[in-house]
Amino acid sequence: MVFYDSWPKLEPRHLLYILMLVLFIDHIWEIILAKRQQLTCLGAILVPEELRGIIPPEIYHRARIYELHKMELFIWKHVIDMIISLLELYFGFYPFVWGLATSTLSSLTSQEIWISLIFVFYLTIYITLRCLPVLLYDKCILELRYGTQHRFPCYIYFCMGLLSIVLSQIILAPLTLLIVFSVQSLGYFFFLYFWVLWALFTIFLVFFLPYLCIPCIGHQRRLPPGTTLYADIKQVCDVTGFPMSRVFIIRTKSMQYSNAYFYGSCCLKRIVIFDTLLYNKGLPIQELQPYEVGRGLSNPQVVAVVAHELGHWRKGHFYKATLIMKVHFLLTMVLFGLLFHCPQLYQAVGFVPGLCPIIVGFIIVLRFAMTPYLTLANFLMLWNLRRFEYAADRFAHRLGYSMQLRLALIKIYADHMSFPVYDSCYARWHHTHPTILQRLAYQQRLDSEAYYNN
Repeated sequence: MVFYDSWPKLEPRHLLYILMLVLFIDHIWEIILAKRQQLTCLGAILVPEELRGIIPPEIYHRARIYELHKMELFIWKHVIDMIISLLELYFGFYPFVWGLATSTLSSLTSQEIWISLIFVFYLTIYITLRCLPVLLYDKCILELRYGTQHRFPCYIYFCMGLLSIVLSQIILAPLTLLIVFSVQSLGYFFFLYFWVLWALFTIFLVFFLPYLCIPCIGHQRRLPPGTTLYADIKQVCDVTGFPMSRVFIIRTKSMQYSNAYFYGSCCLKRIVIFDTLLYNKGLPIQELQPYEVGRGLSNPQVVAVVAHELGHWRKGHFYKATLIMKVHFLLTMVLFGLLFHCPQLYQAVGFVPGLCPIIVGFIIVLRFAMTPYLTLANFLMLWNLRRFEYAADRFAHRLGYSMQLRLALIKIYADHMSFPVYDSCYARWHHTHPTILQRLAYQQRLDSEAYYNN
């Protein structure tokens, strides 16, 4: 491993305390956010006024109980993970496992690439055992407290743990070999090669996503002309200049979530509508399952959703999101490369000077050293995605689809019945989309502004 001779000298013990402090603050903040959501959930006893008559009280109560269960489990998980992670750092867990892997292969080889493979295998076993406290807390305490019915015999969890260890090796073993070989082959600036490879891969996805991923969801075809839905969507597409030849519908295989999305650019742009978004999936009742009857949107509501997606297109959100992701990943790789080559970082977690295992470097840099940047970047990107959603809603409102979009949002929510009440701070740090109540309030605000302006 090559290091800059001018790398700033930092006492490894001090760096260890910094890593532990960063870890502690990150987990405490997540616990605070989850506690805020839990308290919000405890106070939200009644169905919100905007959704009364849409969601039955008993279903709302069940969703609330599930949310409380989820938040308490989330808090417990972070408490356990924080304690164990701090102990791992302080007592030199990673050098211990690396030494164990080295001694396992001492009679066969001393090459880092093969030791890394055994290291990851041991680490996988440890991580599986590490999940036991959270699993026991969930099954032995929370399920009894909240009355959820997901209990299985103990041997099922044991078998699932063994299966996860075996299956994870199918992915982790080749990935470990690839990472170690790539870093050894590409040299100091390997992280820039990784960024170029990722950038090319995302371009590849734009071109070939419809032909590789969509068939796993269902059969995609152009929206057939001659139908009322086609005529209604054509009206809004003509107004915005979007070609109807780029509007597609997917006949899903087993998906139940109602959705539509825009992606691509130039001749590859397209709006894709899932058949689950259509009322009764656009099929005769006799072809539906009992639970599918009555689900989906009316044609005007589907058009309102399409108007929202056209907002993403006209506002250039695909280009902006792609550029932001590429810049973010470039900054991530540059920062990762700088920290990865810091010898004091390895000494801080317990390695002797000069020993800097590649696979361990990936773990400690991504899991500990880069936490402040990744947390801040994630917050900013989530904020930007929600801003895109508001901008697309505003575009649909200006086209005159405010009421229909509002009804579409309520109907989609009614079809899936998730818990609707979220703490604003928790939502800002975890949600890619505004909540249903936030989007309804935003449409109401746009209506008020339009009324006063006129």
